Amino acid sequence: MSDDTEGTAAVRSVLMAVRVLEAMALAGGPMRVSDLARDLAEPKGRVHRHLVTLRQAGLVAQEETTERYHLTWRMYQIGQAAGEQFDLKRVAEPAMHRLRDAVGQSVLLAVPTGGDPLVVHALEAPNKVSITVQPGNRPAAHCSAQGRIMLAFAAAELRDRLLSGPLEKLTPDSITDPAVLRDRIALVRDRLWETAPGEALTGINVLAAPLFAAGEVLVGSLGIVGSVQFVQDPPPASMLEALHEAASAVSARLGSNRYLASGGTKSRQ
Repeated sequence: MSDDTEGTAAVRSVLMAVRVLEAMALAGGPMRVSDLARDLAEPKGRVHRHLVTLRQAGLVAQEETTERYHLTWRMYQIGQAAGEQFDLKRVAEPAMHRLRDAVGQSVLLAVPTGGDPLVVHALEAPNKVSITVQPGNRPAAHCSAQGRIMLAFAAAELRDRLLSGPLEKLTPDSITDPAVLRDRIALVRDRLWETAPGEALTGINVLAAPLFAAGEVLVGSLGIVGSVQFVQDPPPASMLEALHEAASAVSARLGSNRYLASGGTKSRQ
């Protein structure tokens, strides 16, 4: 076997290991080999071989009773170290400032945490009266624009688990029907934006779009928050275009061309 062939095989093996780790991280909990294989659309034997290698490296472990695999403390430490070197807020902030100035409304940055959104940064609108959300806020996944963005790009197992239990109706407008939510989530994956007028708080709406990193991995969402008078549903074309331009700029800095590949701003649906 030539050096080039060996090198190509090694690269494929590394890329496959990364895919396995990403799928496990997005799942939000331990997974069976069969579930991982289904999510990755790979043969079960191939996935198992990579899990064995990752287990030997101390990056994954297997539960004795359920035989499911989960990420280890060592993987958590690596993630923490990476987080200290990479700050999504720093990467996104220039685009957030441009977006806020373009639409005149407050702008939010959220990241997925086990399927739920977590607001990590907010820029208030330069208005006498403005609406914002404090960092640390966790909107409900099923009835928030940021949450349905996270659900749309979460692993199937995690999404099924989050939608299987009773869903709280926070306002009369909250969507709680699992079938309706699944159709809405499928639409979000296609159009790359979501709104939730009055679903989390009466009279308030958020227009959000996903942020992607290399490998088309969801890393967060950008959102515009304001009263339903100013952040409308469906959104004005100019507001949606400004949001997608900002999300595309952040995603491009993270190595993703998802927005370019999708043809830019999706039409309103």
